[in-house]
This record gives sequence, C-alpha cells and structure tokens, in this order.
Amino acid sequence: MTLIEKRPRGHLKAVLLTVALGLTALSLNAFLAPAAEKAAEKQVVIQMDFIIGGKHAIWYVAWDKGFYSKRGLSVTIQPGSGSADTVRAIAADLADVGFADFATAIVARSRGASVQAVGQLGYMPATILWREETPIKTLKDLEGKSWAVSPGQAHRYLMPAFAKINNIDFKTIKVQQIAAALLPGALLAKKADFVGMFRASNDEVTEMAATKQGIKLKRIHMKDTGLNIYGGGLIVREEDITRRPVMIRAYVEGTMEGLRYAREHPDEALQILLKHKPELNNELTRIQLKSALEEVFIPPESLELGFGYMKPDTMEKTVGITNEYFDSARKVSVGEVYTNQFIRK
Repeated sequence: MTLIEKRPRGHLKAVLLTVALGLTALSLNAFLAPAAEKAAEKQVVIQMDFIIGGKHAIWYVAWDKGFYSKRGLSVTIQPGSGSADTVRAIAADLADVGFADFATAIVARSRGASVQAVGQLGYMPATILWREETPIKTLKDLEGKSWAVSPGQAHRYLMPAFAKINNIDFKTIKVQQIAAALLPGALLAKKADFVGMFRASNDEVTEMAATKQGIKLKRIHMKDTGLNIYGGGLIVREEDITRRPVMIRAYVEGTMEGLRYAREHPDEALQILLKHKPELNNELTRIQLKSALEEVFIPPESLELGFGYMKPDTMEKTVGITNEYFDSARKVSVGEVYTNQFIRK
C-alpha cells in the first residue's frame, strides 16, 4: 500500500501567496528600474577653461537637452581661470573632467599630472592683440614691449613657444601678471602693449570693449604663424579611462551631441546658455558662439572622421612642438597623451 502524505490546505495557500508576492515584486522592480537608474546618476563636475562665455554653450546645451542625463550623468558646470588651473584641478580630483588647452595638458603631464585628451575641439585659437597706435608692425616688434598675462593662462606656455618659432627674443618682453578678467582693460588702458587672447572667448571681449572706446586693434592668429596645432579639447584623468570608462564615454558623447545640436540650432543654443547665465551680454555671447561654431570647434577631420577625432599626425605635431618649445619637465610621448577610443565615427 502506498501512503500519500496529505498536507493541510493552508500550506497550498501559503505556496500560492509566495508565488503571487514574487510575481508582484518582479513587476514592481521592473516599474522602479528607471527610477533607480535616475537615482544612480553619476555626479560629475565639468570645469571649463575660463569664465563662462559663448563658446561654452555646447556644454549647457548637452546639460539642458538631456544629452548627459540620458547617459547617466548629473553634471555641474563650473568656470575656470585658465587652462593650467583646469588641468591641475582635474589631476587633483577637484573636477572630474574638463575643457582645456592641449599643450597646457601635455606640459602638466610632463610634470606628473596624469591627464589625457579624449576629444579635440579645433586648432589653436590663440591670438595676440595690440592697439593700432602701438609701434608693432611685425612680430619682431614684440621685443621690448610689455605683455599682460594671467598666472593660470595657457599663453604662459604658448608665448615662449611662439617667440622661439618666430625668432623673437622672449627675454626682452616685459611680463606683467594680472587677473584674467582684467586683461582687456590692461590693454585698452595702455597698461600693457599687447595681450594674448583666444578666439571665441576673450578675444571678442577685448574687441567689443575697444570698439566702444573708439580704439582700433590689430590681431594675429598663432595657428597662422607657426602654431598650427590642436587647441582645446576634452581632458580627463588617465586612471578614469580604465576605472570609469562609462562616465568618460558619456561625457565625450554627450558633449559632442551638444556641439552637433548647437551647430544645427545656433539661436536655440544661445538662448539655452542665456537662460542658465542671464548675466551674460547677449550680443557678445552671440558673437563668441558664432566664432566657436564657424571658426574654431569643428575642423575638417571632425566632419570626416567623427566629432572630436584627433588625427595622429596633428597630435604628433602638437606633442612635438610642446616638447621642443614649451617648459616641459621631460619629453612626453604622443601615445601617452590622447586616445580616440571614445569618439564615434
């Protein structure tokens, strides 16, 4: 005779209740998953190269349009006081990622800062400005003149290199260190003979201020006189490339999507920036953004090979000029300063 164990009816009810609760939990988890991902957004500090201006609209577009958040980033955008300070902040973990001058980042790396470039935003936009009345007719005439520069400004490295390339005796130039925001005023008030600026940034600030005062300025572009190397780009800590690759990719792709959108919708990009930074001068910001989108940020290789793509030969030249002319502590190899792994072609 086979004995069949009879279990209480309560046991069957308990089993069915357990199954029901399990299914309910699965459904609830599926419902809450997006909220959990939202709550788990990575907090990321993005430091700019300088005080906020028109060219920085692409980061605000990426933030405002959700190009960062859809990739899991909750960002804070903060101004800088020069590329050298921005690179130091990233290396010291005071900022997660940023936008800074490539040459400055390479020099910093030679001195122990473990940073890398993960995307370019055009060729060197550095300019030199002087008053038309100043007796500067050729580059050689910069010798013996006074030059106003801020302590953290990239021109601290660029100008000595530029002088060597163009056979200018840099030692004869009288260096005056002042705060970055005071550079245009120093030039216009005749406290300095010339200043170094960046197109799509403080170059337009100085030009607009000069026009209001009836002062005519002269300008040269460093990229047209020997420094035809990459200018600014996206800078990160090297360890984060392997430790936090998802965050780095999100930063690169989100920023480049912001650039594409701003290029296609410049008026909206301007309004987005002004919404977040209403204190900015509307006309100046418009001119800066126009210069960034049309002159600086999108070189041919970005259109051909992917926004932000760094050509190996141009990177070799950028590193080579930096090693030869800049105040580096050691020769940096091109392979250690950049990677295209996060660029979408």
